[in-house]
Amino acid sequence: MSPDAEQELGAARQALEELREQLTAARALAAERQALLESERAARAGAERVNALKDEFLAIVSHELRSPLSAIAGWAHILRRGATPQDFDKGLQVIEQSVQVQTKLIEDLMDISRITSGRLRLEVQSVEPRGVIDAAVEAVRPAADAKGIRIRKVLDLAAGPVQGDPDRLQQVMVNLLSNAVKFTPEQGNIEVALRRRDGEAEIGVADTGIGISPGFLPHVFDRFRQADASIHPRYGGLGLGLAIVKHLVELHGGTVRAESAGEGRGATFVLRLPLAAGRTELAPSRHAPPSPAAMPAGAARNPPAESAAHSRV
Repeated sequence: MSPDAEQELGAARQALEELREQLTAARALAAERQALLESERAARAGAERVNALKDEFLAIVSHELRSPLSAIAGWAHILRRGATPQDFDKGLQVIEQSVQVQTKLIEDLMDISRITSGRLRLEVQSVEPRGVIDAAVEAVRPAADAKGIRIRKVLDLAAGPVQGDPDRLQQVMVNLLSNAVKFTPEQGNIEVALRRRDGEAEIGVADTGIGISPGFLPHVFDRFRQADASIHPRYGGLGLGLAIVKHLVELHGGTVRAESAGEGRGATFVLRLPLAAGRTELAPSRHAPPSPAAMPAGAARNPPAESAAHSRV
């Protein structure tokens, strides 16, 4: 092969190699652009979903705030026109209950605002968890009795104390128990268990309620997230309680998780809190209480199956 031919062949090979490199770079650039496009689409879809959830939440807030106000206004109008002693007593009872509902809604909204802005503070002290549990159980007992729901306590008296804010810890327990009462059908069972595990106090709230679907379970503590807003009128509430629970427990240095075998099979919420400083680990008692997920005798019966598409408060 002549020198000129070899030079031309070398130039052709170099040009081919440069073309191959350009094609490779073009493919990489196209792949990068496609990845950016898909990422942008996913981000846009996520933002649209969040906006939709916020719109649904605002609609629920509007409904929940309007309902007690309507009851108060209606009964105030009746009482102003004159009423029998029986109607007067009933009217005052409805107004009082409506004010309590309104107060709880506003407190939840204020807590979410404090959480979002980082202004939620704790008044930390040594707290016996069994006292918090007892007070929370008594707070929800009227609602449980109205539905014939049995609340069973299995408490290890040596499980505490923990370091925390007693008012906020009671708020956590009231939210979890109110949630259990709300989603447990009549004649159901709720068990509250307290024990020591791995140097922490563990509290479990288990119910024989409508359960949580596997698809919604990872989102049960999310704000603005409800399994199905269409059945909200049946249960009411803003759906903020569990988001508040999670944040308060984490502020205490603890953890909380939800468990459910699925629709119609109940749910269990387990929270773990660090023990107060200086608390030594004792050997477990032979009579230590069972796992928080354990349900009382008779709870193994199948509760009436209801849709698990719901907002756990």
